[in-house]
Amino acid sequence: MPAQGDDVAQIGVTLRPHRAYAAVVHGATVRAVEPVAPARTDLEGVIAAAVGVALRAAPGGAGAVTVDLAPLLLDTLVRPEAEVPPVAAVRIVPRAATDPALARSPAELVERRIARRWTVSGGHDLLGNELAPLDGEGLALLCEELAGTGIRHVAVVAAGSQARPAHEREVADAVLAAVPGARISVASDYGGQGLVARETTVVLDCALTALTERVLDRCERTLARLPGSLELRVARGDGGYSTPSRIRVTPVVAFGATEALELCGAAHLAGLDDCRVLLTHDGRALAGEVRHGLAAVRPDEPAGIGTELVVPTAVLTPEPPARPGDDVPVIRPREGPSLLACVGAAISRPASWLDEVAFIESGAELDRVRRDAEERATAMVMANGAAPGTTHVAEISTVAVPYSPSGTVRVRVRVAGLPDTSLARR
Repeated sequence: MPAQGDDVAQIGVTLRPHRAYAAVVHGATVRAVEPVAPARTDLEGVIAAAVGVALRAAPGGAGAVTVDLAPLLLDTLVRPEAEVPPVAAVRIVPRAATDPALARSPAELVERRIARRWTVSGGHDLLGNELAPLDGEGLALLCEELAGTGIRHVAVVAAGSQARPAHEREVADAVLAAVPGARISVASDYGGQGLVARETTVVLDCALTALTERVLDRCERTLARLPGSLELRVARGDGGYSTPSRIRVTPVVAFGATEALELCGAAHLAGLDDCRVLLTHDGRALAGEVRHGLAAVRPDEPAGIGTELVVPTAVLTPEPPARPGDDVPVIRPREGPSLLACVGAAISRPASWLDEVAFIESGAELDRVRRDAEERATAMVMANGAAPGTTHVAEISTVAVPYSPSGTVRVRVRVAGLPDTSLARR
């Protein structure tokens, strides 16, 4: 596991719907945190107690507080009465769906967060070729109607915007001009494949904005009142972390972080960088992988959502039978899920993920595409808080896209680094 300063303790916090939990990690020592008073199980009380433990545990006190927002975000989405801002969804496709079922999200949880829908003609294919020109008249009508609804959170998804986001950007600019101050989420910021998965991602991104802002504001106010040089970090769905400023812009990447953190926390407690971890969730036995200290992740359908997202989360599968010759140890942690998630948050590293489609005609061009993707993913992880010179490509894959022209490939890159300790609050 990566060292993050021998004289500094790291704090991990996970926010459950009715209370917060925390743990302090100093080298190989892990301390579960009890609140300063039995009634102070809220975010502020638990963070204050954790900082007190860190100050006593390590000469350098607490270096960072990494917060897992995912359980709170999921609880907010699944509760119909939760205060979530209404979202307008805009699809940019060559023609509107003729079947009402295709015009909706297949996930009821997602659809009930969408207050209004619009379809504008336009979009591109996977290689960036225009399928239809953007309908200017339709866009003008959309903006006029949207301005009268009072909706200020807008999710925009265009066919093929992974390759060419021009139509998405034009729609976003027009919406912002018609509704000043609107919060707009565009699918091209996340890459990935599948119109439904990409739409779901931006709808949830919009729906989670207000809650994420409130929680991060509370965290920052709490840390400002406490002694020491305390940096706030936010856990991501891929088991890494980002800075609060990045999560405020893209809150959906914090979704689904808990399972990846549990896997990494279990591996850390076992003293292993590579292992298979057996977890129990809602009475089901599930298994996940940790390789080189990072949880195995991919875009998937998070539990409770009903459809896939394009941001990566931990890969959990039904517990496999024991296999002779397994290449990694298999562990079944005794610790509870909250402690595992807190430990995983405390030891997490800055990370980034890139998932896109490219067209190649030669091996040399494939090498160029891979290098370009690695460079951009590295720039992303630096923005997420990695120290210069510590980044490395943790995973890269290039596979042919089925039912597409020869030479069409899907490129996925995952980059991780070590924390930049100079980012701590002075």
